[in-house]
Amino acid sequence: MSGSDKTEQPTAKRKRDARRDGNLARSPEVVAWAQMLAAGVLLPASFSLGRSSLRSVMNQVGIAVARPDADVAFRLLGSALKGGLLALAPLALGMVAIGLVGNFAQTGLAFSGKALRPKFDRISPKKGLKRLFSPHSAWEAGKAVVKLLVLTAVAWPGVAHLGSALATGGQVPAGEVLSEVASATMSLLRTVAVAGLSLAALDYAFQRRRVRKSLMMTKQEVKDEYRQSEGDPMTRQRIRQRQVEMSRNRMMAAVAVSSVVVVNPTHIAVALEYRPELGAPRVVAKGQGHIAARIREEAEKHDVPIVRDVPLARTLHSVCKLGQAIPPDLYEAVARLLAFVFSLKRTVA
Repeated sequence: MSGSDKTEQPTAKRKRDARRDGNLARSPEVVAWAQMLAAGVLLPASFSLGRSSLRSVMNQVGIAVARPDADVAFRLLGSALKGGLLALAPLALGMVAIGLVGNFAQTGLAFSGKALRPKFDRISPKKGLKRLFSPHSAWEAGKAVVKLLVLTAVAWPGVAHLGSALATGGQVPAGEVLSEVASATMSLLRTVAVAGLSLAALDYAFQRRRVRKSLMMTKQEVKDEYRQSEGDPMTRQRIRQRQVEMSRNRMMAAVAVSSVVVVNPTHIAVALEYRPELGAPRVVAKGQGHIAARIREEAEKHDVPIVRDVPLARTLHSVCKLGQAIPPDLYEAVARLLAFVFSLKRTVA
């Protein structure tokens, strides 16, 4: 089956299966370059905190050397460790936050153990050669070449500036040289990171297009999936028939306890049940044709009165739903009918 036959958008099930299998658009370089950019922003803050902490510790070291004491030495060590951790905290927290947010933004909450399972086809020479000359491999190779060229072009001015700062020799104080070198290095890091992040964004867009294209479906696949999800049509029809039969049997069983059956006389039959504690009379069975005939048979079998009232039978059949109480408009007509039936029962008794 050719890829050109896949003209249909992926169904929700297809997308769920892809997420379960780990087939998601993701570019690790997005997170890597974003972390590098964050490092270029956060490193100066960490250096500043570290320098302040180191200055404070060195001042305390002089006092500790003048008056040696084990407790003072331990406090000094704790202070140094605390200062080091505080200096690294902005950088470490920034790296972790970018890693979590970057991956979540690309794939969402997707956990797949299937992607970690060993795949023995990866060691197949035939499939290895096929992957080597695949469009994906060509994209990766082209991406590596373009990335190298772009990053070289972007980084070269910064490297040249950094080289000129280092070539000042003894003409500039060492402190100013170090400050200039640190500033140039951070600027170079941020510039390269922005360029790399831009390339990674393009790579992510390509990955999304590749995954979306791989999930496209043929018309036959859509039909097969619908058939699998909905079940075989013949099976569904048998289930519906069985449900209708069960509902009809329950309805016929309710005729045995009904109070009266109103007929048309042959085409329509409606069974009513009246119990004072339940309020208005309810329609417990109704039907036309052969169903009406069965209702009459059940009524005769259980000695339920059958009354011919063509207008009332038609109205009850068309207006009332099965199991529903009669509407107020029919209270008077049904009340007269029930009064007539109950009077006959008292006469017979």
